[in-house]
Amino acid sequence: MVPRKHVEDHYNEAHAPITCSLCSEIVEREAWALHNYELCPKRMVTCKYCELPLPAVDIVEHEDVCGNRTDYCNTCRKYIRLRELADGHQCSIQDVSSRVNSTGPLGATRDRGNGARDERPPPRRPRNNGPLHRHVIFTIAVTGLAVLIGSLLFQRA
Repeated sequence: MVPRKHVEDHYNEAHAPITCSLCSEIVEREAWALHNYELCPKRMVTCKYCELPLPAVDIVEHEDVCGNRTDYCNTCRKYIRLRELADGHQCSIQDVSSRVNSTGPLGATRDRGNGARDERPPPRRPRNNGPLHRHVIFTIAVTGLAVLIGSLLFQRA
């Protein structure tokens, strides 16, 4: 029960719809917590692979790309996708036994001759980012040129 003189204040505090500051959607007050923490497409969510905070609307695409990056598994001595590591990568017995017997140039454990094994991971292959890498370099070059021209123009003024 709310006294009549406080009905409007009560409505504004307990029942009035709220406009989400992130996505501008109008949400019923009762559903505000659910919208704010689970449903808002622009709420910040952390990537499970790199812990980068991103809007929820972008997280699926980011995790598809981010989960395909690789990291070195010290047990089987192979580069494994982060997606597989997060899902509980299990090294097979065959992988581990082939590691012990490996003597090739990319084998992770190489016998040094004195019974000790070299535990360094194999060298990483250089990444070829293709057009994206060129686009970033081009953007940096254009920005640098714009700054140079701007500084020359403002020096004369």
